[in-house]
Order: sequence, then structure tokens, then C-alpha cells
Amino acid sequence: MAGGLERVYGTEEDKVNCSFYIKIGACRYENKCQRIHSIPPISQTILFKHMYQNSPMEVAIASGNAVSQAGIEEALEKFENFYEDVFLKLAEFGEIEDLIVCENIGDHLVGNVYVKYTSELYAESCFNALQNLSYENRPLSMEYSPVLDFSSAKCKQYIDGTCQRGGACNYLHLKKISTKFKKSLFNQMYEEHPEYREKKEKEVNEKSPKKHKKKEKKSKKKKTSSSRESSRRNSIERQKMINDWNETGIQNVSQAQKMMYGNNMPAPVYTPKVSMRTSPELLQLQLQLAALKEQLAAIKMS
Repeated sequence: MAGGLERVYGTEEDKVNCSFYIKIGACRYENKCQRIHSIPPISQTILFKHMYQNSPMEVAIASGNAVSQAGIEEALEKFENFYEDVFLKLAEFGEIEDLIVCENIGDHLVGNVYVKYTSELYAESCFNALQNLSYENRPLSMEYSPVLDFSSAKCKQYIDGTCQRGGACNYLHLKKISTKFKKSLFNQMYEEHPEYREKKEKEVNEKSPKKHKKKEKKSKKKKTSSSRESSRRNSIERQKMINDWNETGIQNVSQAQKMMYGNNMPAPVYTPKVSMRTSPELLQLQLQLAALKEQLAAIKMS
């Protein structure tokens, strides 16, 4: 009996507990849901409800509407400022494992911020310290979240660039952040709080002392620098990045058309839809899909 309950817990077969709340940390029915939303008494993950305030431009981006390049730059700048500010503040309470911000515009997900610490003690320290405080003159609404694995909460179709529900999707659509920029924030966290790295290295050393010693020898050979280089894209760099994506899109589609049409190739026309959630990998998928559509159209015509 117990084994059966454990098997269905958190799944669609569970008629008692809300599977969406367990997986996503939020449910579109909220308090009206007919199933139980069990808020954990303690967790490594804290949810800050509706903490991020989307601009009208960002809502348009999340909805899949066409946005100017200037609008994209403005949205990126606003979000990066927020992400840096919140990340470094939350890092004061403990070592962060990940920080994510929802791009969804549904009432239960809009502006939600999740921070996952490496231990429950760090999360508890943060939770207690931020009680009854505000961010940008808005009271913080936070709770411990059951979500410990963000990969199962993310929308797989969104990652593939094929989600048809857009910002209204009930799975997490995460706002994109530069990998380089995010890494620089983690580096700054460890520079400002070396005790986090020391604690992690001590734990690794206790688990496998031999492997740890080998890593120490290798790390000594490498040159290190304590200075943090700015990894944020300035306006010119962002413009260049967008232009590069557009040029790459035109070139790739042109090559695909040349293979299909030979010397009778029509003039390449491609205007990829660039938004905050567009990454080089996602753009590549969009290009491949565009090429496949062209191939199918050519087969139908022949």
C-alpha cells in the first residue's frame, strides 16, 4: 500500500496532492485548487512571488510579438540590472546553486524568482533575514518551494523553440541570461565569500581525498586572477550580437536554398524573430526548421 502511494505521489494519478505545485512550485488554480499544495517547512529553494516587474516591452517579448532591436536592448539591460542586484544580495546569506526568473505572464507565474541554495541552512538564513522586507517599495512575498530540480519544471518545448502557448504556458519559461555574465556573478560570490568555496572543497576532500589532491596539483599549475572582469554586454556588444544572429540566419538559409534550387535559387529572405529568450542554440534550431519547411514546400511543388 505504502509503495503504491509513493509511486503515484506528485503524478497525475495522485488525487490528493497537486502534481503541478510539486513540480512547478505554483499552480494556476492557486487557493481554489481541489488538491493539496503542501508548502514544505524547510527547503533549499525559496520562491519570491511576482518579485520581478516586467515592462510592457518584456510582456510583448514573452507573448511572442515582434519587438524592435532597441526594445530588446532595453529589456536585456533592465533584466541584467535586476539579476545582478538580486543575485549578489541573496549570496550574502549562503552559497547559491542557481537563481532563475520566470518569463511566463500567467497570473501564478509572472515575475516569480526562484533561488536554490546548496543547503537548507543557507536557505533558512535568507528566509529569516528577509522577513517583512521590501524590494523596490514592494513587500516581498516568499515561501519555501518543493522544487529542487528545475529541469523537470522547465517547458521542454520552450527550450526547443516549439512551445505554442507562449507566456501563458504553465511550465517554466526562464528569462535568458548570458552564461558568461552568470559565471562572473558566481566568481564574484566566491571572491566575496571564500568560505563557501572552502566548505565545498572540504566536503569534496572528505569524500575522495586522493582525487582532491590531484585536482589541487593541477590547479596550482594554472594561472589565476582575483580580479573580476565585467562580462555584461554593453549596448554596442548587444547590437553586434543581434546583428550576428541575423546575418548567420540569412547565410544558413541561403546555403539550404542553394542546395535545393541550384542556379535557380530565389533571393534569400529571412528575418529571424529575436527576443530575450533567443540564444544561438535556439536560433540554430529555428534555422533548421525553416530549412526543413523550404524542403517540404519544394517537394510539394515538384
